[in-house]
Amino acid sequence: MADRPLAQILKAAVLAGLIAGALTAAFHFFLTEPVIDRAIAIEGQARAAGKMPVEKPPVSRSGQRLGLIAGFLLYGAIWGLVLGLLSRFTRGLTPTWSDSARALLLALVLGWSVAIYPFLKYPANPPGVGDPETIGYRQELFLTSIGLALLGAILALILKSYLPRTARLAWPITAVIYVAILAAVFAALPMVSEQSHIPAELIREFRALSLVGHLIFWGVMAGVFVWLRRNASRSQG
Repeated sequence: MADRPLAQILKAAVLAGLIAGALTAAFHFFLTEPVIDRAIAIEGQARAAGKMPVEKPPVSRSGQRLGLIAGFLLYGAIWGLVLGLLSRFTRGLTPTWSDSARALLLALVLGWSVAIYPFLKYPANPPGVGDPETIGYRQELFLTSIGLALLGAILALILKSYLPRTARLAWPITAVIYVAILAAVFAALPMVSEQSHIPAELIREFRALSLVGHLIFWGVMAGVFVWLRRNASRSQG
């Protein structure tokens, strides 16, 4: 299969990321934001009762909502760009695969590594959950889990390159190595305190919506990117 121009691939990938970001932002705007408002109200009641220190939020709720939309558009553009670059420069790892199959694999690995896997260890929480003094520490752990998951994927693919390409067990062995690396990282990373005045039901609802948001973003970006690449192939073929 002839190589597609890099600019064409990146254009399709970034567009796919922007569409995914816009849809995910809309999902959270209409479904997750009301849950956040409820958590903020409960947190405010706890502060008024003296159970928590009174703090003025650095950004208003209207500003946070605008930031939600802008943030997801930027998030989509960045990860779309990454997906496009990887799709173009990893052809050697799967020489017999179609562009669509490779794009789906890359989106799956990226989505798992930067969203789902970290979520399993450090799930998203609404406002009022966890010690405010440990926010920076929790963010560091979350980013560390992402970095180690991506590093594990890279190491597994490097090891896969040393296996015979015709070996039937090449990909299963690679998957086992990757799972073993992630299991070790998951066990090694510490847990963090999540004490709060927020009801457990509300926390579970927020986490469920956050997980669905991840699935929407990565699923839409992968699907749109594959659709755009197929249309480009048909128009040029």
